[in-house]
Amino acid sequence: MSMRIPEEFLALLRQKIDIVDIVSEYVRLKRAGRSLVGLCPFHSERTPSFHVTPSKGFYHCFGCGAGGTAITFLMDVEQLSFLQAIERLAQKAGLPMPVIEDRPADDLYSQKRSQLLQITDLAAKFYNHILMNHDAGTQGLTYLLNRGLTKKTAAQFELGVSPGTGRTLTDFLRRRQFSVDLIEEAGLGFLTDRGELRDRFRGRVMFPISDIQGRTIGFGARALGAEEPKYLNTQETPLFKKGNVLYGYSRARQAIRQTGKVLLLEGYMDVIGLHQSGLLNAVATLGTALTPEQAGLLRRVAEEVILVYDGDSAGRQAAQKSIQVLRALQVPVKVAQMPQGVDPDEWVREQGAETFRANVLETAMGALQFELLMLTHKHPDHMSSGRIEYLREAMQIVANEDSSIEREATIEWLSRTYSISLSALREDLQAQLRAKEKRSQTDRSVKKWNTVSRAYTVERPSDNAKLPAKHEVAERQLLTYMLLDAAIAKQVESGLATEFSLPIHSALQAYLYTFYADHEAADPELFLSGVDDPEVLQFATKLLHHAPETEELGSESGAIRDYIQCVIAYGVEKELATVSMQLKLASERGDIAGMKAMEAELWRLQRELSAGVREVRARA
Repeated sequence: MSMRIPEEFLALLRQKIDIVDIVSEYVRLKRAGRSLVGLCPFHSERTPSFHVTPSKGFYHCFGCGAGGTAITFLMDVEQLSFLQAIERLAQKAGLPMPVIEDRPADDLYSQKRSQLLQITDLAAKFYNHILMNHDAGTQGLTYLLNRGLTKKTAAQFELGVSPGTGRTLTDFLRRRQFSVDLIEEAGLGFLTDRGELRDRFRGRVMFPISDIQGRTIGFGARALGAEEPKYLNTQETPLFKKGNVLYGYSRARQAIRQTGKVLLLEGYMDVIGLHQSGLLNAVATLGTALTPEQAGLLRRVAEEVILVYDGDSAGRQAAQKSIQVLRALQVPVKVAQMPQGVDPDEWVREQGAETFRANVLETAMGALQFELLMLTHKHPDHMSSGRIEYLREAMQIVANEDSSIEREATIEWLSRTYSISLSALREDLQAQLRAKEKRSQTDRSVKKWNTVSRAYTVERPSDNAKLPAKHEVAERQLLTYMLLDAAIAKQVESGLATEFSLPIHSALQAYLYTFYADHEAADPELFLSGVDDPEVLQFATKLLHHAPETEELGSESGAIRDYIQCVIAYGVEKELATVSMQLKLASERGDIAGMKAMEAELWRLQRELSAGVREVRARA
């Protein structure tokens, strides 16, 4: 797939791009020896198994098998084609893309996305211009200023106003030669029953919504009058899926990675107000309950989520729902306690960021503690006649907590508070945990998730799997050295007349022979970028992760010969078994001539095996 792009350009691009920088935009990485590790963005896991090796320029997950280079990482995590990933990396590196002849038909999708990005970006700039420079934006600007925002902040977040006349934006876009179909597809306009093109957003404050790269993909809009609904989002488009996006995520991502914490809010103004006050790790859902996809975004970069929801009943219920979604992805959660009727941005504006941090964020309670507190609202008599019923439900909640330390501390607190024996609570907890494990065994496949766009299907050996045969080990070692050294690849090709024994081994062998037919030197990154078989890519990156440093290869010449001889010997042994069976069959038939021929072949193969040398025969 990479042959459409000049290799000189790919080599220059690899020099400019650091895979750690690319992956770190999506995964919180920590140093572990020569590698960096983090939670895999492609499947659910509690213990990090996703490794990035900067010196070798690739990543590999030992959990789901995903692996490859910076190019394949972007392809998988962003659902991009190969050319789209190259274009994205070239943009980051500041390199102009070479002219690509005969672009594939599926790249028309990329062109349509580019047009949609262009038109939504232009719409955002148009709305912002109205807000900052036009009489039609006065009401919207007054609203924002009264909410405590500065003009500088409004400009930074590219806030805007959609005029109430009904055709201002669409007329502007048509003058810019954008088609009616594209305006409709971007969610910026609609056709009336009489076929007139009208603005979708009218008389509203506009909040541009960005993807994780910071590109405008849609809008949130707040009515300036009594129009309903009060808040309106862009409809679902090829760019915009409301449940997959978090407001402010692209701006907050760096601060989230630095602090390890993310503040999850409910409204656009809350996010903007906190950012203006220096709390840069704040994001928000788009007026809906937190989705697993949004939780997955947070999980990639944050070690802890702090829910900062309204203190009213609706806010508490939303917090409980978010806890369940985040807990399913093993994301640690805390809940900040907000006074009822006070928005977070209002609190920060009046009390200051440091006071907010000290009195709200640093006093946030754990998810388990919060759920038990909410349970008391359901059982107002939990300290008297409703004590047993409260404790029965409380133990179900405690059993959902993954941390045994949290569980133990909580039941000790329950024992003291409600004057019930600790042994009784522990017995009930163990029963709940056994029931939970039984349920998890029946629906484990449902709870696991895997978002990698390409199918990684190579099965991992079970704990009781047999050790690989020695010839399989030899083949793996040879393939590893072939990935790192062109001369060894040529040595193997000339020394072996057969394919390797396992299908995945022979597939990688064929890719390597093809690569070295066109390349004089080894280049693992370039090789991996040209592998379009997911199973082969996974296998190759796994081998490279365990590969020795290239300077160590010079002392392995004797081992290379031994590995080749081991593979040859296995082939001879297979032929011996085949000839022995043919001799047996000839004997049963009374075929004297056939028996003599098979005996002669047996002697030849046995001498060959004993001598440790086999002639290399050309195979058709």
